[in-house]
Amino acid sequence: MMPPGPAVSALRRGDKSVSVEPVAVSRPEMPESIETVIQNYGKRIDPLIEEEFPPDRYPFLSEGARYQLHTGGKRLRPALCLLTCEGLGGEAEKALPFACASEILHNLFLLHDDIEDGDRKRRDQDTVWVKFGIPNAINIGDFLAAKAYEVLLKSPVRPETLIELVKVFTDTYLVTTRGQALDINLRASENLTLEQYLEIVSLKTARYLAYNMVGGAIVAGAGKEIQDRFWEVGSCLGPAFQIQDDILDLTKNKGRGGQIGCDIAEGKPTIFLAYLLESRPEAEMRRRLVEILGKPREETTSEDIQWVIALYEETGAVEFARKKAVALARRAAELVEKIPLSNRELFVKLCRYVAERRI
Repeated sequence: MMPPGPAVSALRRGDKSVSVEPVAVSRPEMPESIETVIQNYGKRIDPLIEEEFPPDRYPFLSEGARYQLHTGGKRLRPALCLLTCEGLGGEAEKALPFACASEILHNLFLLHDDIEDGDRKRRDQDTVWVKFGIPNAINIGDFLAAKAYEVLLKSPVRPETLIELVKVFTDTYLVTTRGQALDINLRASENLTLEQYLEIVSLKTARYLAYNMVGGAIVAGAGKEIQDRFWEVGSCLGPAFQIQDDILDLTKNKGRGGQIGCDIAEGKPTIFLAYLLESRPEAEMRRRLVEILGKPREETTSEDIQWVIALYEETGAVEFARKKAVALARRAAELVEKIPLSNRELFVKLCRYVAERRI
């Protein structure tokens, strides 16, 4: 895996070397054009999804797979792949199988994540395990993994290019599971550090976002130097995306059926928790915080969640997180400026969107 970019390294040092301007709580909506571009490019994989997942082909599998793949979502990852390929002068059509396989893998991770977290809503709909039961949901996830590779292997590229794509895809699959292992086993940790948080999101989110751009670059015929630059962009953009996701969990905009604070109920290792544990020595406050995060999800009350959210806001943890997301997105945009993309300006705007998205 590529080493963390400079902005991530700065964040690990407490980000004292990164100068960012205060971020207001209320920000204007992002230009609709960026979201429209993402949607338009992302939906180019829809015909392939329909072709690979026709109704009723596989009993007890097809229905659940189609349900997961059609519950909405931004299609950000396939859009990144296709935009990168096109921006480097490649044929985006040849990158469609990789982009589609990436979206399938993404939905596999979401499906299993919902089981692991006990989430009952995803994109404001019942999660697969709620609708079809846990045994079926696990098996549907395994089915999606197999289908992702089946689709990827249909890439209309030279054999040596296909080997490269499969290697990047497999390495990312492995790295993401390592990040998820840390996420699961460091929940309600009373010793969580910003260093550990960054390790989790670098493994779980950064690589998993960046490999879409790398896949598009490989299909376009870009060499290792260009690929490495995209890994570095991802090392900043991925954590920015995850930090904004942490922030959205404190609102009603995360698609959990109006629920807020799901990460709190699950005791997840968030940037807010890491910040507080590193910066606030008050023993009683820390004790109560860790106690709430350590409760079984079903025993966590709405009062518990509101207390933690208020604590995060009052101690500056939320503002700290916003500044970090913006700093990382800015660094990603600076790195994009060094890549010979014909659509560079769009990528710069996309970096901002990732850090300021509202859903």
